[in-house]
Amino acid sequence: MGIIMGSMKKKIITTDDFASLMQREFLAVHEKMDKGFARVDKRFDQVDKQFDEMKAEIKELCRDIEDLKLRTGEMVFRFEIKELEKRLRKLELKLG
Repeated sequence: MGIIMGSMKKKIITTDDFASLMQREFLAVHEKMDKGFARVDKRFDQVDKQFDEMKAEIKELCRDIEDLKLRTGEMVFRFEIKELEKRLRKLELKLG
């Protein structure tokens, strides 16, 4: 029994020939998909690496922020100094 392929030259092929053709095409598609998946996997690996680097940078920034909070908590700010200077001048004038 044979099959006539319409878009090709009118050639009668056997069922085995058709099965072989289909198998080759499926294998070709499978190979292309494997290559595509490999590229996607590689890209995900790159993205994972970038996320890991970003996580490390964020952790470092958080440590720096905590360090700054500790340092500024002990600081006397300029506006506080100015206010104390005003109060001191008033006291000096009263005692004066």
